[in-house]
Amino acid sequence: MRKLWHYLVNHVRQDFHLTQYLLVLIFIFVCIIVNYYLDFEDSIIDHQTGFRKFILFFLTHAGTYIIPVLLAKKFKPDLINLNRQFWIRSMFALTLLSADRSFLFLESHLFALLNTQLFVWGYKVINNLSGTLYIILPFLIFYILTDRSTNNFYGLTKKPNDLKPYFILLAIMVPIIIGASFLPGFQKQYPMYVSTTAHDYLGVPEWLTVAGYELAYAINFVSIEFFYRGFLILGLTAFLGRSSILPMACLYCSLHFGKPMPEAISSIFGGYILGVIAFETKSIWGGILVHVGIAWLMEVIAFMQSSYNN
Repeated sequence: MRKLWHYLVNHVRQDFHLTQYLLVLIFIFVCIIVNYYLDFEDSIIDHQTGFRKFILFFLTHAGTYIIPVLLAKKFKPDLINLNRQFWIRSMFALTLLSADRSFLFLESHLFALLNTQLFVWGYKVINNLSGTLYIILPFLIFYILTDRSTNNFYGLTKKPNDLKPYFILLAIMVPIIIGASFLPGFQKQYPMYVSTTAHDYLGVPEWLTVAGYELAYAINFVSIEFFYRGFLILGLTAFLGRSSILPMACLYCSLHFGKPMPEAISSIFGGYILGVIAFETKSIWGGILVHVGIAWLMEVIAFMQSSYNN
């Protein structure tokens, strides 16, 4: 745990600029307020389909990422190189992210093949696995073509030397999650698994459909960590250096705009901490462990709350 604290303190000492950080925080909190006041993602974006949905996600994500990058450039012009390669990489990343979140070319075709009894479960499973198709595979091709000489597939290749600090972080999160589980917003959102007739249709015990969903749910966090802490930090360090972390945390916050507001706010700080760890260790496996662990803890505690309330 001391090692993780050292990473964070060292990063803040080298990267912190009061005016820059203050302006970025004001900007992202304005984005949060506007989103939840208008219910923008849930009531507007999610009601769109196809290319229109893709464009709305792209504009949302581009805004929450590029503006913090430009603020970093303003206050640290000598440390940041926004050249042609940076814009190619960042626009490519934002395009893949928006395609993933909008199910571009997938929603109207694949899901039409799902049986009615299988639809809800199948939709959620495919949703969680889509990051592998939309993000990890395209970036694998990109890595082979452009960055193979780094010998580190954006943090997936190198493993952390010590996993103990990450388990300590998970232990710290347990009472926090238990406390949050009593909030109405938490109980409305979790558990993410919803009981359906899928197990009847497939002719299997329901625990198998639960296990299948939760496995896909975990795989989704691998693609999330790969994108946010892998490519956006390790893939852009040559252009942004340590300043890659704060814009990533803002973009990561926008990923949570469809969830309860406290979760969106906390994601800024969680994303920042995981970003620092990835930057210092050049690995995303610790972040994957923490992210999947927290997600499964929330599922288990939410199931327990649901059983108790019923």
